[in-house]
Amino acid sequence: MASAVDDSMPSTGGAHARRARGRLALVRTHMRCSQACRHCTLRSATDDPRAIQAAAVLTRVDAALAEGATHVVLSGGEPTLRADLPTLVRETLARGARTVGLETNATSVDGGLARALYDAGLRTVRVHLPGLETAYDEFTRDPGGYARALAGVRALVEAGLELELAFPLVRSTRASASGLLEALPTDVRAAVRAVHVVLPSRTLDPEEALSPREAESSLATLAAASTRTTIPVRLAPETAPAPCLFEAVSTFATLVPSAHRHPQATRIDACARCMLASRCDGLPPDRARHAGDARPIVEDKLRRRLTLLTSVEAQIAREFLSRDTYSDLDGRAVEEDTIRVNFHCNQACSFCFVSTHLPPPEEMAVRGAIEDAGRAGRRITLSGGEPTLNPALVDFVALASRVSAHPVRIQTNAVRLGEPGRVDALVRAGLAEAFVSLHGATAEVCDAVTRAPGTFEKTLVGLDALHAAGVAVIVNFVLCGRNAHELPACVRLVHTRWPSASLNVSFVAPSTDLVPRTLDLVPRYGDVLPHVATAIALGESLGVAVVGFESMCGVPLCLVPDAMRRFDRLLAVPAGADRGEFAKPPPCHGCALSDRCYGVRVGYLELHGDGDLRPVAHADVPRCEDPATHG
Repeated sequence: MASAVDDSMPSTGGAHARRARGRLALVRTHMRCSQACRHCTLRSATDDPRAIQAAAVLTRVDAALAEGATHVVLSGGEPTLRADLPTLVRETLARGARTVGLETNATSVDGGLARALYDAGLRTVRVHLPGLETAYDEFTRDPGGYARALAGVRALVEAGLELELAFPLVRSTRASASGLLEALPTDVRAAVRAVHVVLPSRTLDPEEALSPREAESSLATLAAASTRTTIPVRLAPETAPAPCLFEAVSTFATLVPSAHRHPQATRIDACARCMLASRCDGLPPDRARHAGDARPIVEDKLRRRLTLLTSVEAQIAREFLSRDTYSDLDGRAVEEDTIRVNFHCNQACSFCFVSTHLPPPEEMAVRGAIEDAGRAGRRITLSGGEPTLNPALVDFVALASRVSAHPVRIQTNAVRLGEPGRVDALVRAGLAEAFVSLHGATAEVCDAVTRAPGTFEKTLVGLDALHAAGVAVIVNFVLCGRNAHELPACVRLVHTRWPSASLNVSFVAPSTDLVPRTLDLVPRYGDVLPHVATAIALGESLGVAVVGFESMCGVPLCLVPDAMRRFDRLLAVPAGADRGEFAKPPPCHGCALSDRCYGVRVGYLELHGDGDLRPVAHADVPRCEDPATHG
């Protein structure tokens, strides 16, 4: 199957390989194909014999892995025309790929080949499906191809392979978009893991290419079908246009990739006002003719919706529960589950990494997560969005209090906790601790950061109620470019109004696409640490505990202020605990704290580089005896 990607895409090794975004690379085994799809610009009647030898294919694999790819997809042409395809899969894995995928039209697949591919280590197959029945045969110009493709799909599924579909959306296939998912044979539909919509900007017949505006109605139809069938549908990143080229992208925002990257793209005037500019390169040459249609994304709610990774259900599953391990004051490892009881919020902080547009998880799922955490002996924190917006919060706190021996905590902005009886009900249910967001010492700054005018004063009243009820309060101040100057004043506010509370300082985390990577939001460490030093000195003089610098949401350990360093009780960071959000640039390599430090957020490095880092000498660090993990 010759994929309908633009041949203007960057490549390694000519037309036979291209560097995909992130850690995925597509390697073409050859260019011949058993079909002649009307849109395809890649299919060739013949192949260069030197390029299709197994050794040549594996050289392209090696090049992709050397460039940092961890996942390799074998494509063509039609790769199943090769007798040595299982060997190529096995060799690709042996050379270091974590996974190998396959793009195919499946018309040449039988049970024997499917089993051989599975035995070689293949686990995921994406099958080209431009339509159903006669529409398929006409588009591929392959009489009987649809029946053979279905037989191949069934053989792949029976062998244990995960099935994805690729649907090319061009002028000849627009009619097939309506009813495509529901009309699939029942057994095939049940096996489909995802559908990738390919929207090429160039096609063999120029009339086949649809502009983004022309494709909108079909995309909306597919988005609705995705909801009905629960099959995730996404625009394939390699051909997806920038979201600004759609007129009503909000109607199918769940289909749009979370980032739009192209090495040959250029920015247009509309990019200056677009809220997606930090993760969009602009328009590539083949989309430039549509520049007049560009409508920059200027609504934050839409910006957040456009960060969906796969499906609504998958995004909920990804954010619903997070598990961390941290060291307590005695240096012991404590496991904690943070459970999001809902995602919506009554504030709109731009640095929030929660998908606040998502619907809430099912109540039974929340209860199940609480019970699982209790049985495992983990600490339970109930969070959101804003958890006080969930009418079942008191019941959730009561359940957590029954099943866990640890103090029950909520993460909240406390805006609603000043309402009569709310805190009392939570305390009676078993609430012991509250981690309360307060991102400024004045209404002017805090309400600007939270983008919720009037909520600063309500948060103060909610904190008053928590403090008066004897709840252990940790005030959380997320340090960003817009509020750093008010951190010392926040220390004084805590001392004056809630003297038993501590102040946790988090550094704005450009961790996911939900957080804009802008200089006014994400400051350089060196620009804000003087405010931190002043706040620490003030806290020491007033008796306010200022904490949080050594956590995942703090700063690299080499930048933790001297007065706050407690490295002797830090435990080693386990492999994978950074969730892929951190990197350790060259200054980290000789640091004595490397095993205990997460490093630097990748998003921060992209903005500011590593010039602020100062490795810590081994002589300055006492060793921790317990090699357990921390968070």
